[in-house]
Amino acid sequence: MEGVGRPNRSDVHLSKEEEVKIEGETRDYFDKLAPKRHTKPQRSEYSSKYVDALARDDDGNSDFNTEIARFQRLENDTQVNFASDKPNRSDN
Repeated sequence: MEGVGRPNRSDVHLSKEEEVKIEGETRDYFDKLAPKRHTKPQRSEYSSKYVDALARDDDGNSDFNTEIARFQRLENDTQVNFASDKPNRSDN
């Protein structure tokens, strides 16, 4: 257990520049070994365009609103028949 104690006066001491250089090389080496993953943005980060915002058309209507309006028109249309008189194939 001779090498566990305090460093000897004869140990090699590096300059600050050499320490920084070796530290940078070591960080680069381990960064290359780490698995590559996309980073998740922080919720508090500002973004000019949010991904989860509903898309809007030229009139300012969102896709969600136009889909609801389309569904309501189909629902109120008397010529469209949603019910089928034919039995399901799984019932046979």
